[in-house]
Amino acid sequence: MSIPAGASKGKEREECGGDEEDIAGPYIMRPLAIGLQLGPDEALSKGNAAGKARRPSLSQRLGFGAGKDKDKDLTKSPKESASKDTPTAGDTPDAGDNDRDSVRSRSPMALSAKVECVEVSGSDMYVGTSHGHIVHYTVAMVELDAKHAAPEYFRVSSVDLKLGGKRVEQILAFPMLNRLVVLCASTAQVLSLPDLRPVSGTMMKGVSCLSYDERLQRSAAAAVILCVARVRSIQLYRMAGAELRLELEVPITSSVASLCQYGQYLCVADTEAYKILDLAKLRTASSAEGAQLELFPTQQPRTDPESGRVIRPPRPRTLVVGPNEFMFLTASASDDDATTLGVIVTALGEAQRGTLQFASYPRSVVYDAPFLIAAFAGSVDVYDTRQPEQTLAQRFFADTPDAQRPRRVCTAAGFLAGTRVAQIGDESEPAMSRALSAMVRVSVLAVAQDSVYVLADEPQLLSVDRMLRAGRIEEAMAAVDKALASGDVAQGSAEVRYCVLMAGVQYFARLLLDDALQLFRRGGMDPRALLHVYPDYAEYLGPLLEPLARLLMPANLCAAIGNLGSVAQLVSSSAADMAGDGSDQQALVEALSANAMEVLERYLEHTRAFEEFDVARSVVDTALARLYADTDQIGKFTVLIGSSDSLVDSDRVLEFCRNTQRHYYESLVHQARGQSRKVLDIWRNLLSGKWEDKRFGSMPEYLAYVGTLTEQQDILLAEYGWLVDIDIAASLRVLASLTDESVAALDADRAMAAFQGQSIEGGDQAQRALIERLIGASHPRASHYLTYLLNVYVRQVRDCLGGEKEQKKLEEGFRCAQAEDLRLTFRAWIAKTADKADAVESQSGIRLRAQLIAMLGARPIAYDAAAVMDCVEREAPTVLCLEKAMLMAALGRTLEAAEFLVTACQDYAEAELLLLRPLASGSLAQLAHVGGARRSRELQPKAESVRRLLGLYMAHEDDEMAARLVADVLQRYSECLCDDASDVLASIPEHWPYAIAEPLVSRQLARLAHREKSTSIERGLRQSLATAEQLHTIDEHRGFGPIVLDYSQACAKCHKLLGSSAFVLVPESREIRHVSCG
Repeated sequence: MSIPAGASKGKEREECGGDEEDIAGPYIMRPLAIGLQLGPDEALSKGNAAGKARRPSLSQRLGFGAGKDKDKDLTKSPKESASKDTPTAGDTPDAGDNDRDSVRSRSPMALSAKVECVEVSGSDMYVGTSHGHIVHYTVAMVELDAKHAAPEYFRVSSVDLKLGGKRVEQILAFPMLNRLVVLCASTAQVLSLPDLRPVSGTMMKGVSCLSYDERLQRSAAAAVILCVARVRSIQLYRMAGAELRLELEVPITSSVASLCQYGQYLCVADTEAYKILDLAKLRTASSAEGAQLELFPTQQPRTDPESGRVIRPPRPRTLVVGPNEFMFLTASASDDDATTLGVIVTALGEAQRGTLQFASYPRSVVYDAPFLIAAFAGSVDVYDTRQPEQTLAQRFFADTPDAQRPRRVCTAAGFLAGTRVAQIGDESEPAMSRALSAMVRVSVLAVAQDSVYVLADEPQLLSVDRMLRAGRIEEAMAAVDKALASGDVAQGSAEVRYCVLMAGVQYFARLLLDDALQLFRRGGMDPRALLHVYPDYAEYLGPLLEPLARLLMPANLCAAIGNLGSVAQLVSSSAADMAGDGSDQQALVEALSANAMEVLERYLEHTRAFEEFDVARSVVDTALARLYADTDQIGKFTVLIGSSDSLVDSDRVLEFCRNTQRHYYESLVHQARGQSRKVLDIWRNLLSGKWEDKRFGSMPEYLAYVGTLTEQQDILLAEYGWLVDIDIAASLRVLASLTDESVAALDADRAMAAFQGQSIEGGDQAQRALIERLIGASHPRASHYLTYLLNVYVRQVRDCLGGEKEQKKLEEGFRCAQAEDLRLTFRAWIAKTADKADAVESQSGIRLRAQLIAMLGARPIAYDAAAVMDCVEREAPTVLCLEKAMLMAALGRTLEAAEFLVTACQDYAEAELLLLRPLASGSLAQLAHVGGARRSRELQPKAESVRRLLGLYMAHEDDEMAARLVADVLQRYSECLCDDASDVLASIPEHWPYAIAEPLVSRQLARLAHREKSTSIERGLRQSLATAEQLHTIDEHRGFGPIVLDYSQACAKCHKLLGSSAFVLVPESREIRHVSCG
């Protein structure tokens, strides 16, 4: 790793050839090419004949000196330089040498070509020599870690400019245009890249200097404006593609020594003054007077009063130092050693950012925002133009021998330098290996006579990495955020992620877990690396978790994670430091451990949402499954293993659950895998007490799960059979999920026997549910258990309506309805009331009683009436009066039933149906109408039935009600009493109104007076009776309204579809049945 920027350490001093001042600064100096061998063919130019005097340089012709050290051989001492033209004895040529050897002997400087200027673009380096050649090299990337060696370089080609062997003054490369602009011997020429062939029509003679519009970077410019200063004008050329077109020509009166351009402004230094030209005005103005701003006069030659020699001042220099900002140099005297000022001005000539002061006039100067780099005779200095004093920021080559000291600094089109911060992947596997490098773009070069050096910024990654290693985490992250805000680096770059994760690891080591989690998320920490810090989980995952060293991440980061050790060690150490000698260390350990597990959980959950972590998805999901089990997060565990995109290694989770006796979690894994049988086997063991797990939701959870297995009837049957013996009430829940076919196959006797062997709460309700389910599924033994069902109903009705208050309320309701309609039966009233009943206990009792009455009145009878009668007599003798009468009728005790209806039930309409209309569909007489001899004898003729009913009515304790009832019977059935009219009339109490007996008396008188017409009268009476019977039937059915059926309507008795078959409506229960089902 390179040393920090500006810190001149010992090794760097050795590299530069000596000690340097220890001044902090922004640059790292590294060699680009050392000891360039320019080759023997560049030693002499063919255009420079032996013994021919060299033409004065352009600076000399313009009146400026090149500086007293400009043409000295830097390998010689000042004394040797003073006598460099006097051959020594060793320089005397041998007699046999030819002319060229003689020239070499007489002029040693002509024999060694030196580097004059350099241009670098990417991996291509172009060297301009002192003998008019351009040499092309390919250079490897500068490694900032290589403090002692330059990168490899290879010579590609060389071209002679054929301009008299003069030195190459300037080279400008434009990579996007594949062009190289060269200034040599007052001639500007454009060469094509990479073959260095001259482009036809581009050679310009009489050029004193050239520049380009620095608004654009040379490395990316697709078109460029070239500024060429010639003898009488300044010309602006547009170079785009293969075209070089003159766009503007500005006449001048003085020769130009230096110029630079930024946009529409041109800063010029000529033999008279420093000036700024407004090109926009020059394009439109007829003269240059209003478009020219004169700033400061340039230095003029002076005559030394002692020697009489003319001393020429240093060549003026201008350069761009920012948008529409320029700098020019001015010295206090015409001597290189004179104090020099660097003045920064705007395009309007206003002073800007203060003034730089140099001890001597720079040989060369360039600007690399915000620093100014100047080459002097003894060093290369860096100045920070942002500081108010603009003081020296860094110095290079202060103690370097002259032969190795740069003579010039220049800017390049740009290239990359970098260093490898960390290895990513295994170096032994090249396909899976790469380096995390810190890269910077270099554009400043320092040129010595045979070497080239680069001045590179310290890579931000290197700087941040150094801060992190020093524990300056906040400072390092602030630097990263600043680089991101400035756009120097991208948010998701490998370098930023490396820095962020290294900071996160350091926070984790300090157990600053929230900060660490935030940085892990930001940098995208590989969750597999984090799991290595939790040894229990690493052991649990086994071969599923790759070794830390094999993860594709920077080796430095892997090492930092490995150095963390385990979470337990970090927690123990931190707790000891925090607790001191206190006794609460154990509590701290528990709290810190819980926090560490929470961080792991939150980060693993975070990674599941990003595709970049899909390679570790199985590891993450499997680790999360255990983590949820460890922290008893049943909901998250269930969602994870049941998710369609889950990659949990369920076999590994099952093994962990078995080993740790987490039986409930084991069952959840089986449940997610659809292994219902294994789930239920585990839950059976938990319910039976063989295993223990407090997480299990006991019977409710068991039943809820069983209820979802409706498609697996074999499993449901097995579970029902198991539950019947241990919890009959729970077995009914399973019974509800069975299909009719499965219910029909049950062992009903075993289930009923379980009710006798188990004492369960709500046993009647459970037994009722079982039998109703058996009946609904047409179980072969359903009718056998109907008697049990009726007994259950009897007990339940007693429980709901057995209280005095409930009985009174029910009786009052019926009596009120009966007062309005004397022909209303209790069966019809309670059925109508049950339809309107609310879901309260008393109202539910009404519904139960209505169902009981409906089942007792269903035909044919499938229950044991005697057994049900015994249950009624035993359980509810005073509550279920109507039911008792119905059972009497079913047992053939018709008269007893009629008497009970009148006296106990006071259900007169029901008694009338029983005695007077035994063949009606709603009559209780139908319950006993099964063809038995004994029962058929008890069915009395109609006249006898009327007399018996009248006798029951007359014996009623309520005289007013008795009179009303008798009057109603005589009104409708007097024709049946013709033979017994006198007896009936005699039995009527004398105090009753005559109107009661009037129908019978009138009929009897008519019979006596018109005996001869008795036949016709009788016929008429019979017809009247038939009509009355019809009207009565219509009146009974008037409240039912029309019957609307659809094709899905089924018979209430046989449950088959009615279709187009004839049907009947049972008035009391409103059931619709086949005619054949009655």
